[in-house]
Amino acid sequence: MTKVLSIKNILFPTDFSSCASQALEHALFCAKCFNAKLHIFHAIVLHERDPHNPALHFPDTEEIRARLKKISRDRMGGDLEASIESEKEVDIEMKEEWGVSASNLILGYADEHNIDLIVMGTHGRRGLGYMFLGSIAQEVVRSASCPVFTVREADTPKLPRKTNIVLSPVDFSDHSIAAMMTAREFANLYDAKLQVLHVIEQTTHPAFYGISKEIVWGLRAELVDRSKKELDRIFDEFREPFVEWEFKAVAGHVVNEILDFAAQNSADLIVIASHGLSGLREFLLGSVAEKVIRKAPCPVLTVKPFGATAP
Repeated sequence: MTKVLSIKNILFPTDFSSCASQALEHALFCAKCFNAKLHIFHAIVLHERDPHNPALHFPDTEEIRARLKKISRDRMGGDLEASIESEKEVDIEMKEEWGVSASNLILGYADEHNIDLIVMGTHGRRGLGYMFLGSIAQEVVRSASCPVFTVREADTPKLPRKTNIVLSPVDFSDHSIAAMMTAREFANLYDAKLQVLHVIEQTTHPAFYGISKEIVWGLRAELVDRSKKELDRIFDEFREPFVEWEFKAVAGHVVNEILDFAAQNSADLIVIASHGLSGLREFLLGSVAEKVIRKAPCPVLTVKPFGATAP
């Protein structure tokens, strides 16, 4: 596989919850495919520390290795010996740090160790259904200078090797095009199909505008045609890596259409820019990206337009 992304260091923050365990599968898979170092990090919040609770300490390194071999086994198929012996073991570093804020500890570690990708769960030990967005994961996604891969806990999690569809929503801003190129790299990584989705916002016009539905739909058809031609130009200019891809355009509310499309097409990963046409440097939490992360039926990779962005 041709890989253009440069990912040398992956950070996996863990609170040892079942959701974090599911995210670990994705972190290991990416580390193995990119031949990257995997940093497993546990932030110990001082008021929550319990030195007698084994659930709050790192699992045995051999347990991590066993999971790694299982991923190799699942991804490579029947030739087990070749899958284990022909691939380099992942370089794993484990570290715990104490502090008053888990998100600050995670972000500080990411900056200090030149992390290129953060992989983390969005639920944790705080109780059933509790989502970290609004606290730890939100702050990490908001402030990290690198892409963040978030994994929601699933009753029946899908192994990374079974990723078949990568969805990339675009609004044709520079940020969303950069995210789409990252999505293409991950589609290549997973040997998956890339679906590019453009949502044309529906607006209601006053009657005195004299704009009929026929005019609106005619304009929509023209926009779809222009969008497809622009994507053809982009993919023709950047030919590597080659992946199977298709373009879809729908009209409606952006967040709803992205989520509905992901569900209807069984998307396994959504790659989305943290900024859009507004061009604001601040992360648009509360709008498209945050709502997609909160409600998506699959993992979401958020790509930043500034800092250590891939590619």
